[in-house]
Amino acid sequence: MQASSDMRKKVRIVDFDGKGRGVVAAETIRKGELIERSPVLVIPEADRAKTDESVLFTYVFMWEKNTTEEDLYNRRGRAGVTLGYTSLCNHSPTPNADFDRLIDEKLLDLFALKDIAEGEEITIDYQMTLWFNAGK
Repeated sequence: MQASSDMRKKVRIVDFDGKGRGVVAAETIRKGELIERSPVLVIPEADRAKTDESVLFTYVFMWEKNTTEEDLYNRRGRAGVTLGYTSLCNHSPTPNADFDRLIDEKLLDLFALKDIAEGEEITIDYQMTLWFNAGK
């Protein structure tokens, strides 16, 4: 069965002191499981100048084939915002989840890199030079 955009594990949003909102597992998630398949709102390159200078930049993914998240800083090409929880995942240099950009389908898959316990924060590596101090 192909995953659809309404398939997701149970998660919740939590406010973390000094870090802002983040995503927490509301059930155990096993390594390799799909956490969420999010539809993506694509921001055309012509609109990037407006969105890149706004808070929205901190929530977008690069949305061109053969690019990385670091390419967002080039200010060229399309960007995408997930219409789900994935854009609220916090960064970690040792994440417990990762994402796949399904460019043509305008979908983004978030999946577990390792088992994630109920109550544990779901984190990703932003895969780019950070614009904030990640701390230790």
